[in-house]
Amino acid sequence: MRALLSLSGTIPPPSELCRLRYDMAIAADGSAWQLLERGIHPEFIVGDLDSFQRIPHPEQAFPQSRVIHEPDQNFTDFEKALRVGVAHGVTEFLIVGMHGGELEHTLNNWSIFLRYSQRLALEIYDAGRLGRSVSASLSLPSRPGEVISLIPQPRVVLSTRGLVWELNGETLELGRREGARNQSRSDLVELTVHEGSVLVFYDAFVSRGRVSRAPDHSA
Repeated sequence: MRALLSLSGTIPPPSELCRLRYDMAIAADGSAWQLLERGIHPEFIVGDLDSFQRIPHPEQAFPQSRVIHEPDQNFTDFEKALRVGVAHGVTEFLIVGMHGGELEHTLNNWSIFLRYSQRLALEIYDAGRLGRSVSASLSLPSRPGEVISLIPQPRVVLSTRGLVWELNGETLELGRREGARNQSRSDLVELTVHEGSVLVFYDAFVSRGRVSRAPDHSA
């Protein structure tokens, strides 16, 4: 099962959300209101609920949602939403709202994303692009000219095939050398990670069976 997980950041407009493939929606705290504005009623609303309850009578706005109050401050609402999803059979998460507002909040979300990517299938969606953490290998159907960005986390040794600027057992490292804005030159891009991990970003709506129109979640 694939879940759309919304965080309290910048959420895509309805025209983009309707193109994303998912089976259910989960909102972290106050992001539930942003989803509702876009016609999506989340199945679960999870967190300490400090933002969610600022608007009076939230239960009237979300009669079909299960609201789960998790006050434990040892975990962020992002982590709580991931745990609830896993407990209810979610095997893949598509995350929106990763950034927006305070920079330290965004960076903390990235840290959580990287930690949980070691054991869960997580993808990020933002502005027509998808991102995922890769620590072994990846074969990605592509199209010539597609922008492929490789951001080390924090250091990676990798080889590539199918990019304009190939890497052959080379090192990328934050603060030293990054791999943003590379380009595909073929119908298939292959990455082999020898050490570490890398964030890979690519176009969301390239036809490769990864993203398609979602079922209607507005009812």
